[in-house]
Amino acid sequence: MIRLNAPGSDGVASLSTVWAVMEAARAGAADATAAARGFLPAAGALLCGGIHATGFALGYATTFPAVMLARVVPGNNAVVYGLADGGRAGLDLARSTLQGASLSGSSAAVPKLAAVEA
Repeated sequence: MIRLNAPGSDGVASLSTVWAVMEAARAGAADATAAARGFLPAAGALLCGGIHATGFALGYATTFPAVMLARVVPGNNAVVYGLADGGRAGLDLARSTLQGASLSGSSAAVPKLAAVEA
């Protein structure tokens, strides 16, 4: 890299122009480096925020109607018993699927699933 010192008062005008261009390029490179260092964290934060918002929307869109349905349907009837039995069957299937996956060579621990209490 060629380094030019600032010309003295007796310097040539073209040398002064070259020096000014070099200083501007050096400052521009420093600004570009600073902007590039700030880009990845900002992009990561934006991506994480989008994933969080999507998860929140999906969770809210499924939980709110389920809770409203549970409050509307009376507690002691065949529909409630069917929903509870279906939930237990789904948990049993998930447990057996995860147990089978862990027995077939995966060394990951099988997570404990929450049991539905009637």
